[in-house]
Amino acid sequence: MSSFSRQIVCVGIAAATWIVLGSLESSWQSVFAQEFLVVTELPSSVESDRDRNLGVTARMPDPVEADIVDIATGTLGDCSPTERFRYAIPDDELNAEIDHFRRETSPIRQASMLQPTPFGKPVVPVLEPVAQANPATSLTSQLFGPSGMDRSVIDRSVLRQARLGVASFSTDVVRGEEAAAVVSTDLGSLLRKSPGGLSVKTQRRTPIVNDSRVRSSRVGALAASGSHWVPAREDLDTALNKIDSRLVNDVIIIPGPYSSVYGPGFHFIDFELLQSPRYSGGNEIHGQTSFDHQSNGNQWLAQQSLWAGGEDWGMRGNYSHRLGSDYHDGNGVNVPSSYESREFTLALGRDLGDDRSIEFSLLRLDQTDVEFPGYVFDIDYLVTDGYEVAYIDSSPDVGDRVETEVWYNRTRFQGNAQNVAKRPQFPFLNLIRYIGFTDVDSMSTGYRRGRTWGDADVDASWTLGHDLRFVKQELNEISDAVTLGIPFPLSDRNSPIPRSFAVNPGLFTEYNERLFDGYTFKAGARVDYVQTDITADPDDLAEVGLDLFPASYQEIVGTSISQTDRVMWSMYGSLTRKHSESLTTSASLGYGQRAPTLTELYAAQPFLLVLQNGLNNVTGDPTLKQEKLLQADLSLDYDGNMMRFGARGFHGWAFDYITFENTRNLLNQQVSLRYVNTSLATLAGFESFLEMFPKERFSPFVTMRYVDGRDRTRNGDFATTNGAQGTASTKVAGLKRGFFSGIAGGDSEPLPGISPLETRIGARLRDETTDPNWNIEIAARIVDNQDRVATSLLENKTPGFTVYDLRGTYRTRFNRNLLLVFGAENFTDKTYREHLDFRSQNGVSVFQPGVNFYFGADLTY
Repeated sequence: MSSFSRQIVCVGIAAATWIVLGSLESSWQSVFAQEFLVVTELPSSVESDRDRNLGVTARMPDPVEADIVDIATGTLGDCSPTERFRYAIPDDELNAEIDHFRRETSPIRQASMLQPTPFGKPVVPVLEPVAQANPATSLTSQLFGPSGMDRSVIDRSVLRQARLGVASFSTDVVRGEEAAAVVSTDLGSLLRKSPGGLSVKTQRRTPIVNDSRVRSSRVGALAASGSHWVPAREDLDTALNKIDSRLVNDVIIIPGPYSSVYGPGFHFIDFELLQSPRYSGGNEIHGQTSFDHQSNGNQWLAQQSLWAGGEDWGMRGNYSHRLGSDYHDGNGVNVPSSYESREFTLALGRDLGDDRSIEFSLLRLDQTDVEFPGYVFDIDYLVTDGYEVAYIDSSPDVGDRVETEVWYNRTRFQGNAQNVAKRPQFPFLNLIRYIGFTDVDSMSTGYRRGRTWGDADVDASWTLGHDLRFVKQELNEISDAVTLGIPFPLSDRNSPIPRSFAVNPGLFTEYNERLFDGYTFKAGARVDYVQTDITADPDDLAEVGLDLFPASYQEIVGTSISQTDRVMWSMYGSLTRKHSESLTTSASLGYGQRAPTLTELYAAQPFLLVLQNGLNNVTGDPTLKQEKLLQADLSLDYDGNMMRFGARGFHGWAFDYITFENTRNLLNQQVSLRYVNTSLATLAGFESFLEMFPKERFSPFVTMRYVDGRDRTRNGDFATTNGAQGTASTKVAGLKRGFFSGIAGGDSEPLPGISPLETRIGARLRDETTDPNWNIEIAARIVDNQDRVATSLLENKTPGFTVYDLRGTYRTRFNRNLLLVFGAENFTDKTYREHLDFRSQNGVSVFQPGVNFYFGADLTY
């Protein structure tokens, strides 16, 4: 463990000690705010009918109880002064708001813009909220906390609350509560199964590694509880596979350049881990024990959660253990895909008084023996450590609120390419007697600080802030092989991404105002400086690559330039109009820029399987320009008693878009790719959903998404030669891009990795329209054939398919804290593969899993 990591752990231990000592000091205090409570009567049915008697539960010191008894003489019956009372609040507006929330905007009846109702676990009956000594939590948090008992968990970030509440961008929101019902693994798996992630298409690489792509974009700026995560190796690691989906509060997906707080980028995914709770009624401790089993691959999950807190402190700990073996496809063929994963998270929080609070979060992930079907390498072990500290001051000297977040994340892993069970997928590797090892180290650290004036919920708010992101990465790929023809041996050859860094300080601002006649306006902007460079020892880069005679790093990438410096900016605006209680429309326009990743800049022929054709080696270009995207969105949302409907369309113009060039390779079973800018690409499409009879027990639904991506200037201005010993890679002006590969392409061509039209049709049945005991859902996922392919990059067409899923949840009547889940995925045992899946030229093809039966249980106490 590094000295920095040790310091962070010591800070966490000290914080835990301080929180516990503080809780003991304050545990005697009463938290009943009697001056704000109006007492009317205590009906005899209070304890037996919680849903009809929403109110406040509190235990008060005897003098206070006596005063209230005197005030309400004759209304309390024979209740003892030492008993726990429940008092109804005679606030008609509050009762109306609560009833509206429970029936129309609860997690099973979400009405956020363009947000289909998710299939989640039935909501626990509404428990009486505790009295609040601190400012009251949101209605959402009071009624539907993560566990049904832990109702005081709140989203303490005003910046994040604003993003959750802004429907003008048609922001997708996926809640962590859905994870148990759909037995998702990592966070990408949850986005793949949730109907709420309309703008996200997820590539399933293994059962626990899923790569989510917003509107077919590959890698953007991702955030976790304010942290900036990047994949350590783009084909074996993602920004989302490090997070267990059951440990997440919610996920916000912004499908466009419509936020200034996440750094430079085009699309953003922000997921928040479960935070520490608060209990105004005194110290409490709770727990949850969970498990699930999936038959296909014999996959098991065991999880234990504990959380505790008081009025000004809280802590939460979670541990999950997953393991699985090979799955079988629809034809009964076993596919190597075993894994074992262990994850631990810890959250510690303390309210410091004077409207100040601090939250410390820790994440530790250990994975071993992870097999990647259709990929050259497997992971022997992977370790991720993540730390974050968030400090909020709601009464600063300047402004109305200040938020500061600091994070440190590190991922390292090792893998090999000697899996005998996978070699039938890659006969070429046996042909050249390939032996390969890879080791990767990736670190991300930084901070964000924002100062806010005003309140967007009341009138207007303005936020001004600054941030910093620092990323350091290194990838080594050590290989032994023999040449084709005369078998000359090649030993200890490295195809690396050299040790390098990217540093990105930035300034951002956001403004949000409620205008006249139902209009809401929001705008934001940021400016960034980004510097990247290689810090590896030049002697380590003198001989790299897999040619017979090793070349230098500069010869392979074609330049001696390594340091890049660039200034970037972004700006967006959005206008939303609420025409009526049922109809809302919005229009958004944004412009953003994205710097090339360290992989795109500095890769030197590693086996990164980034395209469908599989055996790719990729080479970066340190002279790449930053990408620019101008995007417009229009959206409409209708929420009525008989129907809910949402639709949005978008069109984006990408300038200097980063794509691939196919360069010459003497080994005809391998494709050599080089990152390259294309002058203009376009991305256009739509997402939509429809729900009939949303307030009835039986509710049909349909969702649909479509993206069309085009490289409008595919021919480009030059063609690139591969580098070799004594001959540097060269850009030959006047030739069409990919000329030296011998594979022709048109002037305009579809972009690679674009998923086809996808529709999901189904119906839900439940025993009650609110707080049901059970839910049943049957759905068909219909994927169209994809014939829009990048032929110059050897992308193949994919036939369409339909798979059927059945899901159910049941909360037992004898114990409302016990949730049972069950279902069958692909219950017709369909043999199919996705458009993004690997295609072997002459080896065994990889298909998706066949029928998968599952069941599980959650017990909360």
